[in-house]
Amino acid sequence: MAALTRATKANYIIHDHIQAETTDREDHTFCGIMFPVKCKDILPLDHLVINSVAIRGALGPLTVWVTKSEDLNGEIQLSKKHWTKIYQKEHKPSFVGYEELDLSAKPIILKPGQVKGIYIHSTRRGDEAIVYDNKAKQKTVDDSFITILPGRAHVSEKVFGSIPIWGWGSAWRDNREFVGQLKYGAVYKLWNPQENLSFGGSFRTAARILFMCQRRKESPFSKLPDDCLFFILNMMRWDWVNDTSVEMRREQKQRRRLRRQQMIQEADAIMDEENNNAVANEVVVAEDDDAQVEGEDEDLDLDLMDEVSSDDSEDADTSDSDDEDSDDDDEESSEEEEEYAWGDHVGSRSAFHFNADDSSDSENSEIDHERDEDARRFALMRARRNIISFLRSH
Repeated sequence: MAALTRATKANYIIHDHIQAETTDREDHTFCGIMFPVKCKDILPLDHLVINSVAIRGALGPLTVWVTKSEDLNGEIQLSKKHWTKIYQKEHKPSFVGYEELDLSAKPIILKPGQVKGIYIHSTRRGDEAIVYDNKAKQKTVDDSFITILPGRAHVSEKVFGSIPIWGWGSAWRDNREFVGQLKYGAVYKLWNPQENLSFGGSFRTAARILFMCQRRKESPFSKLPDDCLFFILNMMRWDWVNDTSVEMRREQKQRRRLRRQQMIQEADAIMDEENNNAVANEVVVAEDDDAQVEGEDEDLDLDLMDEVSSDDSEDADTSDSDDEDSDDDDEESSEEEEEYAWGDHVGSRSAFHFNADDSSDSENSEIDHERDEDARRFALMRARRNIISFLRSH
C-alpha cells in the first residue's frame, strides 16, 4: 500500500536561473514571429512550464498564440483554427530593453520530447513592432532543457493574415529567428522503480548499492523494508549524486549509437538473405526463359493485330476525355479562386516544416556517413545481382 502513495512528480517548480536568451543582432523588425520550441528528454523531467516571453521593438497591441496539437510531427499549420490565444495586451515601445509578457495565467506546458509552436504578433501599423533576426544556425537556443528552432517572420498587420502590408506576395518569411527571452520552470520526475532508467548513471548506481547493502545482514539497511528505500530514493533530486546533463547526454548518444549499429546489423542480415534468395530464383528463371521465348513469338503476332483495332477506339475516346478534363480544370480553378483572396500568395497558407532532432552537428555528420555507407552497400549488391542475371541469361 505504501507504494501506491509515492509521488511520481515534484509538487514544486524550479525557477532559479532557468532562462533562455537568444542572440540579438536586430536584423529585421516587423509584425510578428513564429517559432517552434522543444522540451528535451535528457533530464528526468515531468514537464516544463513557460511562464513568460520577452521581446523588444515598437510593440503595440500584442497577442501570443500556441499550437493546439499535442503532436506536430515536424509540421506547423499557419491557420488560426490550429492555434490558441494565451495572451493579449497593449504595450508601450521598448526599443532597447526587453519587455516581458507574463503568461502565468495561461502558461505553456511542454512534456519531454514535445514540440509546440509559439506565435507573437502585433497589430501596430508599420514595420517596427517586433525585432527578429535572420537564421544564423540550426538551433537558435540549445540548453539542457529546451531547444528553440528558427521559424517564420510575419509581415501582415492582421493576425495570421495572408496578405502583407504592401498588398501582394507572401506574408511569411522563412529562415528567421526569435529575438528575446523565454523564462520557464521545470517539474522533475521523482524516482520510482519504473522510472529508474530516466535517471543518470550515478543515481542508478547509488540505488543499486543501496539495495545491495540492504540484502546483507551485517548492514544497518537490512532492517529497512523495500518501501523505506523506495521512499528514500523517491525524495532525492536527480542531481544529488553528481549527475550532470552533459554526462546524461553522453549516455543518451551512446545508447542511440548502439541502437543504430544494431539496426545496421539487422539490415545487413536481411540483405544477405534476400541476396541468397535472389540468386536461387535467378537460376530457376534462367531455366524457364528458353521455354517462354517460343510462346512469346507466337503471341506477338496476335498482340499486333489487337493493337491496330484498339487504336481506332482510343482515338474516339480521347476527344471525349479531353472535354471532361477541361471541365474539371475549370472547377478546380474556381475553387482555388474562392480559397485565396485578391493579393494572396499561394505560399502564405503552406505549413511550416521543422526538424527538432536532438542530434548535434557532429552526430548528424556521423549519421549521414553511415547512411551513405548503407546506400553504397545496397547499390553494390544490386549491381552484383544484375551482373549475375545478365551473365546467366547469356
